[in-house]
Amino acid sequence: MRVLYVTVALAAVVAGAAAIRTNVAAAGPTGIDPIAVGSAIPRDILSGSNRIRVPRLTRAAVGNPFGQSKPRENTIRLAQTGVPVSTGNPSLAPLKWVGRIVTPAPTKDHPNEVSECTAQFITSKVLLTAGHCLKDLPDNPTGPWFDLTNQTFTLQYQAGEGSHTFKTVCGATNPLWTFPSNYSSLNKSDQNLAFATAAQHDYAMILVDTPSTTGVMPYALDWKGKVVEAVRVGYAGDILDDEIVQKALGIVFFANAVPMYPASISNLVVHWQGVTDFTQGSSGGAWIANFNTEEGANNNILIAVTSFNNTGFPGAMFAAYLTAAEFNPLLTFVSNGCK
Repeated sequence: MRVLYVTVALAAVVAGAAAIRTNVAAAGPTGIDPIAVGSAIPRDILSGSNRIRVPRLTRAAVGNPFGQSKPRENTIRLAQTGVPVSTGNPSLAPLKWVGRIVTPAPTKDHPNEVSECTAQFITSKVLLTAGHCLKDLPDNPTGPWFDLTNQTFTLQYQAGEGSHTFKTVCGATNPLWTFPSNYSSLNKSDQNLAFATAAQHDYAMILVDTPSTTGVMPYALDWKGKVVEAVRVGYAGDILDDEIVQKALGIVFFANAVPMYPASISNLVVHWQGVTDFTQGSSGGAWIANFNTEEGANNNILIAVTSFNNTGFPGAMFAAYLTAAEFNPLLTFVSNGCK
């Protein structure tokens, strides 16, 4: 889940952002709306010897439609008493394909606020992340959403440094990551149901300016019935101040199997493990089957990316089920420059 900072997977207000959503609903066979950026992307990055130093900025705080947000602490702390933090090594597979997205989300009173998410390369120039990291529906069902003009992705981010920082060229969400037109007039229960329905499609892709320097993460589509556990990875704001990539092994099942939501919510995947603070900031982070620091044909297969958590189910994270019917057209669209 991503941060806009303490939150649980959702939404930030981008006050005063320029128009970033191109009105091309008919573009391409899938009707995908790209989120485009300008030609110039200024960066405030200090060069190191062979690493890139990323300056810290102010983060915003938002809530979760399924529970109360937690106040952010100012001190670095471990995830939860008695539960060890499992830090990852970004120099090895599969974390060498993972990094942190930073997107400005300024407000009048806090001009330096940013949104932070996790993402990973799935092709040489395309990142996979959560849809709400680009198009923040719950607070802004019709926009404006994030301005990607200054969005950057730092590969292998760890403790303020990364191997390379990439500029965003364009991005697009799954077209079904959307709310009904009357969302704002719905009662809270119906809004939560609308969110859960949309969350079955909460993922996005970002085209960056240069190819990955470490390779790409393999992925699986339409894998239902073939995966029972995975390692979830990402940068969690409540664990070591989101400076160190985290990983947690957990079981994988579908939300309607328990059921946790109505039976009609059939394409919402659950990852359940014991680190209950592994939330905000990890949005868009991969769920990886056959996690292994050695690369191989059946190792390190991405099956989902983190979407949201529900405080009623501590330790559970939710994600969209990736189907070829939705995933492949989006990948083609973004790979072609979002057109």
